[in-house]
Amino acid sequence: MIRKAKINDIKYLVRIEKKVFTQSLGESFLYDELSLNPFAHYFVYELNKEVIGYIGFRAIDKNAEMMNFCMDPEYQGQGLGYELLKHSMDYLKALNVTSVLLEVRKSNKTAQSMYEKFGFVKSHIRKDYYQTEDAFVYIKEV
Repeated sequence: MIRKAKINDIKYLVRIEKKVFTQSLGESFLYDELSLNPFAHYFVYELNKEVIGYIGFRAIDKNAEMMNFCMDPEYQGQGLGYELLKHSMDYLKALNVTSVLLEVRKSNKTAQSMYEKFGFVKSHIRKDYYQTEDAFVYIKEV
């Protein structure tokens, strides 16, 4: 089941981030996003009452930027992340968003492949975006 993220989900989001990325945006960042930021839109994928992934965007006017997207490694490769991305894109479209931007590690070929299958187009490179690694910037017109 895909649903809007809640404050009570933060500990699960941090846990998943650490499993996937070895670091996290942090509890305080996520708390601010979920409780204070009117432009933030976060969704979780819940399976058997367990949060197994999440995606977050900031949507301002007709533009949105993906803040983070991760699925527990145990559930990757099953199409669940694709479902979560599709749900989010449909939601953003309903908000009249026309353009979505995201960054992805240059080394993350799996994510790049999924974004490209979903219609995102590689735009440019952000040098050292991830401290020691460049990021590809992808854009999709909704």
